[in-house]
Parts: sequence; C-alpha cells; structure tokens
Amino acid sequence: MWDHGAVALLDRLPAELADCCADAALEPSSLVVFVVDARRPPGTTPIAYLQPAGVVAPDTVLVFRAAGAERVGAHHLAAHRLALWRELPGIPEQALGPMIRHELEHARRFERSGPRFFEADDLLRAAVRRAGGRGYSRLPSEREANAASAAYAGRRLQAAELAALRAFPDCADLLSAVAAPRDVVEETLAELAALEARAGAEEAARATRIDELRKACAAWAREPALALGAGRSAPALELVRPSLLGS
Repeated sequence: MWDHGAVALLDRLPAELADCCADAALEPSSLVVFVVDARRPPGTTPIAYLQPAGVVAPDTVLVFRAAGAERVGAHHLAAHRLALWRELPGIPEQALGPMIRHELEHARRFERSGPRFFEADDLLRAAVRRAGGRGYSRLPSEREANAASAAYAGRRLQAAELAALRAFPDCADLLSAVAAPRDVVEETLAELAALEARAGAEEAARATRIDELRKACAAWAREPALALGAGRSAPALELVRPSLLGS
C-alpha cells in the first residue's frame, strides 16, 4: 500500500513511466507529470490525464486543480499532462503501472484523433457526472483505456499481484475484461448524437456538428498538428505543493 510510501512512489515513478511509455509507443519526452505533495483525499481520482489542448476548469478532477491551473497551463499545447497524489492510501503499489498505462491510452487517443475528439468525449463525461457517475466505465474512451491497462497488467504482474488488485474497488476497472470498442471515435460520436437528441438539439444541426467532429478527427489522424516535448529527452516530473484552487 502507498499509505506510508510517498518516497517509494517518487523513486518508482520514473521506471513505471518508462515502461508504460514503451508499451503505449509514446515518446517519454511528450509527458509532464505533476506529483501533488499531499495525501489523496478520500473518494477522489488518484491519477488523471489532461490532453495538450485541455485547461484546468472548476469541474476538472481535484488532482489537477490541486496541481494548479497556472502551473498546468504552462504546458498548454506542449505536452501530455498527468497528475497524481504523492500519497495514495487504499491503492496497492502494484496498481501504479496499470494506472499510468490507463492514462497513457488517453494520450494515444489524442495522438490518433486530436482535440476535437476530446471535445466530444468531454461532453459525454459531463453527462456522466450529472448522472452521479453512472455509466463512466462504459464510455468508449474508458473501455479503450481499461482494455489497455488490463493487457498491460496481464503482461507485467504475477497472478498473486493481479488477485490483490482485484480486491480493491478503485482498481477493478483497470483489469476489466471488457473489450475495447472497434472504433472509439464512431462510438463516441454516436453516443454524443444520442445525448444531443435527448437534449432536444435540432436534427440537421446535430448531424452537421457530428460530421464536423468526424472530419476533424480524421484530418488529425492523417497529420497531427502538434510537436510535443520539445527540448526534453524524458518525462518532466514536477513535485508541487497543492494549489489553493484544489483545497
């Protein structure tokens, strides 16, 4: 457990990041990782990803608000950003790699589909939050990330370690046996179209908007528009005091 393992987490983090980047085929230099120097508050997300075009807003997960909007924003359009608490009570040590690998699958999705995909994904996530979190693990992007973390855990962990992870509710989805969607973009856009239809959006306008998002994702896949991690050869790790914004 990480209850008393703050130093151990910092010692272990670079190697876990390197392994997960290699597994996800991501450039390690494209990452900036904020380690918030605090104990994870009960019920909060232990680790999170913010895509390069994203910003820290009032409804962003607490760990990024605690890292600080200005600090995180300094890497806008320049890096994939991760944030995690320095102390993770209730999370077994062997979960660190699968948790990172889950978040890096979101980074891979950005590199394949770009910021307009996340525009659609964020709208679905907001709807899930309004519903009290119901359906979160069924989001196409979450099923994709969970499939990646489950495969990674299966390759890297021993049977006893996997069994230990399954005993923790916060880790269960990391080992989900649910397959990734065949087409994450199309499933996301279909769910967004259904959401907007239920909200009363006019059909022609809705179809136009969905088609624009689809074309933007396809254009990004042909030629990504950002070069991330310029000037670095490894992930940038920042140990930060919690911002008042996250208090």
